[in-house]
Amino acid sequence: MINIRATPAHATLDSPIDHLNACHRRIEERLDTLERVGPHLLTNTAEALAAIQSVFAFFDSSGVNHTADEEQSFFPRLSANLTPEERQFLSDLENEHARAEAIYASLKNHVANMARPPAAPDQLRFTELAAALCALYRQHIQNEDARFPGIANRSLSAADLEAIATEMKTRRGL
Repeated sequence: MINIRATPAHATLDSPIDHLNACHRRIEERLDTLERVGPHLLTNTAEALAAIQSVFAFFDSSGVNHTADEEQSFFPRLSANLTPEERQFLSDLENEHARAEAIYASLKNHVANMARPPAAPDQLRFTELAAALCALYRQHIQNEDARFPGIANRSLSAADLEAIATEMKTRRGL
């Protein structure tokens, strides 16, 4: 069986910075699944595809919300209080989001168009795309975890964080 690790208890939306960090852990879990599932495409196709679809469902919902939280709620509020180097850091994060979205779209397209059952070239291409996505996301998360919370804690007021929390809840229909 291909296991998706249980999601750890997540931070509440009332603590938006903590929630972003908790979401990074959930993203990493899905990346782990993408890396583990590749070899199973040829030997346990149905289960492998089910695990892949589960990852896609996460990225298409929680992943989309996470990116929107950053780009629509956090980044605009931060930009006025940043050094030029910090502004470049946020710009780099947005560029990484765009690159990750492009790789993810290619991965989803590949899975949708794979032969059933997949052949060795299908499995190889899946593994290449998954590896590219995982490498980009892991570096992105590492960079963001190292710098973003400090920038946000220094730059955002309690009112900003409350507004962000409200936007995050609204984005999720809560």
